[in-house]
Amino acid sequence: TAENAAGGEIVEETVRRIQESKIFPDDHGLLRKIAYVESKDGTDKNTFRDPSSEAGVGIWQMDKVAFEDLKKQDFIKKKYADIKKHFGIDWNTVQRKDLNKPINAALAARLHLFRFSAPIPKHDKGQAEYWKEYYNSNHPNAKGTVDGFLKDIKSLKEPSSQDEGCKHGLRNPSKNCKCLCEPGYKGEKCDLPDCGCQPSPCSGNGYCGISDDGEPRCVCGGRWEGDCCETCPPAPIFGDPHILTIDGFEFDFFGIGTFWSCVSRANDFGVD
Repeated sequence: TAENAAGGEIVEETVRRIQESKIFPDDHGLLRKIAYVESKDGTDKNTFRDPSSEAGVGIWQMDKVAFEDLKKQDFIKKKYADIKKHFGIDWNTVQRKDLNKPINAALAARLHLFRFSAPIPKHDKGQAEYWKEYYNSNHPNAKGTVDGFLKDIKSLKEPSSQDEGCKHGLRNPSKNCKCLCEPGYKGEKCDLPDCGCQPSPCSGNGYCGISDDGEPRCVCGGRWEGDCCETCPPAPIFGDPHILTIDGFEFDFFGIGTFWSCVSRANDFGVD
């Protein structure tokens, strides 16, 4: 992307490229949100300030101290080879003035987040607190607040004149307002739970719903269990006998003889 390029489409394309590279763990949309909170996707008048400034530079507003720290930590340098492979960028030669290019600014921000062992939360409130503690806290002029973060990203979710809003995701404020869904949701409005089970939802043995803690989760039918309703415990036979079949049906049968719980049609294997 070109130097000083800005706007929602630029940000989303840049974030998409980084996500698809698989260099870093899933950030649950935080990198996208930081771009809007820090510089309104580069449309703020102070986005592309003089790189000699101590304050933030570029769409992701990386300040001087944070940028210099990226050059000092060996475990961060291990990512340089991946960046070179996927983006053709030699990070050893990147200077702060280069952060006026969106891909460099985004990579710097993602490298910075990678420094911390604390996992990135999935939801807005946790991400707002994470951003304030680990991203918006180094420079004396970092006056952002958790409430301010939440207020800013709300505009990425609210309806515009072109759509009806994104319930669990972010919209592109610059064009088309296409929803980018948070992990666990899908659909044009990010309003459908997605339990992430492949190739079929909940293995065909249940449905994807919302649990008591607000997380998308499979609701399994019959005796099926597991994150994707993929396992079923052995069916018990007890008493006179009382039989519970593998697919969850109950039978009572009082008789004398040998009774088979399961018999193969292909060979003589069976369970009695």
